[in-house]
Amino acid sequence: MKSRRSSMLFAVSCLVAGPLLAQASPASEKACSLLRPAEIEAVLGAKLDRPLAGMAVPAKKGAPRPAGETEWTCQGRAGTRAVSFFYGAEPATPEGKAKAAARLKAPQERLRAMGYAIKETKLGATTCWTMTPPASHGDEPVAFGTACGGLKGDSFYSLSVSATGAGDLLGVEKVKVLADKAAARLP
Repeated sequence: MKSRRSSMLFAVSCLVAGPLLAQASPASEKACSLLRPAEIEAVLGAKLDRPLAGMAVPAKKGAPRPAGETEWTCQGRAGTRAVSFFYGAEPATPEGKAKAAARLKAPQERLRAMGYAIKETKLGATTCWTMTPPASHGDEPVAFGTACGGLKGDSFYSLSVSATGAGDLLGVEKVKVLADKAAARLP
């Protein structure tokens, strides 16, 4: 069951990051440079199981973003929780900001279509949400979690933290602390 939950959490991360084509290079660690292990551990209440791992996610031909554009992701695990951060850029125009906002909203819409309950909270310029799977999921792997994201200049970003169940969801205020710290370090 634990491996199925991990698989589902990875799938949700893919929903957030889009189609993945990992490129191993020092540049692929860009998103991880925005997070500090000690900050993550303080918020999650557990030590990271291993160093954070990042990757560059270039747009595929035909993707809903320009070919050649790259988003950056970083993932880690601390105890029973997984943390995932991603960011990318859109032109700092009204149209670009609308596209970035739509990218941040897309994972919520996909999960709603799968029957998940999404509770959204606006905290200043940051939007946070919790996801709870449908009660009728049966033996299907499910994911619980809290995410916060927003826009900064021409960048959009999102940080999510998994949970083991509905009673284990990390509060949006705690996840926002990590998201805001990473966003403050955006290039």
